[in-house]
Amino acid sequence: MIAKRTPARFLFSGVLSLASFGCSDSDSGATGSEDASASQTSVTAATGGPLSSATASSTGASPTTGQASANVSTGPTAGGSGSSTTGSVSSGNGADTGGATGAGAAGGSGGSLATGGASGASSSTSATAASGGAGGASSTSGNPGTCTASMPVGANASGSGPHEVVVETNADPGIDEGTIFRPADLGGSEKYPIFVWGEGGCSQDGLSNAAAMAEIASHGYFVVADGTPNGSGNRPMDRSSLDAMGAPLIAYVDWAIAENAKPCSAYYQSLDTAKIASNGFSCGGLMAQGTVTDPRIVTWGVTSSGMAGADQSFYDLIDTPVLFVEGGPAEVAYDGGLEGYTAITALDVPVLWFSKDLGHGGDLFTSGGGDFTKINLAWLNWWLKGDESATGKGLLVGAGCPYCSDAAWEVKSANVP
Repeated sequence: MIAKRTPARFLFSGVLSLASFGCSDSDSGATGSEDASASQTSVTAATGGPLSSATASSTGASPTTGQASANVSTGPTAGGSGSSTTGSVSSGNGADTGGATGAGAAGGSGGSLATGGASGASSSTSATAASGGAGGASSTSGNPGTCTASMPVGANASGSGPHEVVVETNADPGIDEGTIFRPADLGGSEKYPIFVWGEGGCSQDGLSNAAAMAEIASHGYFVVADGTPNGSGNRPMDRSSLDAMGAPLIAYVDWAIAENAKPCSAYYQSLDTAKIASNGFSCGGLMAQGTVTDPRIVTWGVTSSGMAGADQSFYDLIDTPVLFVEGGPAEVAYDGGLEGYTAITALDVPVLWFSKDLGHGGDLFTSGGGDFTKINLAWLNWWLKGDESATGKGLLVGAGCPYCSDAAWEVKSANVP
């Protein structure tokens, strides 16, 4: 186990250009190569309204292995507060019904805790989308706290993992600027690690990398991507204030951990709050670097991003495993990434480097997020789930690593256990 150092604030000088850490004009705003590529995910978003009553029925099928998908309805979600409310759920075809963990009314100030009603999906909601929103769960003991129901997003999300995927948002402070991608089945024996992601150009569109995020969520991760669905604008980019850049991702972690402890939350005891990771594309990789001082972060990485101009005070803070996935020598982030990788190899932490001449972002926007996402997922499986098989460590190092023997890939590592 790698011991965490005492958190410290970042000390850097100067404000770097976009190109210095791998962000280009195409990373930001509603136009450019990223957003044009993102259209391959065929994702749109809409927010449901409140139910006229706190009772909603929902029917879902149990998750199956292999290709999993969720066509999430834009239907409303229950979520009253301040009074006792009872929700009802009609069961589906298996133990894990799609809507059984949806939003009941949370116990509000002066009110009593609601029993767990299903999220509101209209009667036309399909079985694969029945999970709807999250936010309410039944509870008969403990301090329920205050819970806000998550709202389903009108988005098609699919992955190759065994879990159906729900895409949703929540109005709570700390999470209201992000988009949640999560397994549809909550409340079971499996606890999901937390993964937070920064978008390219520090875009505020939480669906910018929807294909990649859904792929990771389908393999049993609670994912929060920065930005709201189809949101506009970009966060400020300033390496001299990395702690501020990482703050939104840390806020998502704080919220998820708090929800996991609230009996009124649909996420109650469904998350593995000891297994947390961050990553991001291009400027989003700078946001991930901003999480380095948080002792809860088990590992972090950058995707088509780098550390150009980072000084020793930054590297002195690194004490967890780091992953680099880059798009080849011609891409804008490569040199900064190589600078960071070289510096980190001198530290006593595991670090891996994967690069293929695919350009900025590589195949991140293809179906399932491409090899870039496959590598990121295997890294998460290794460090957050202890997976050393061909879906974890075995995919990245050793004789079974397909990238290591492929001349098209540049693969390097240091301090690998």
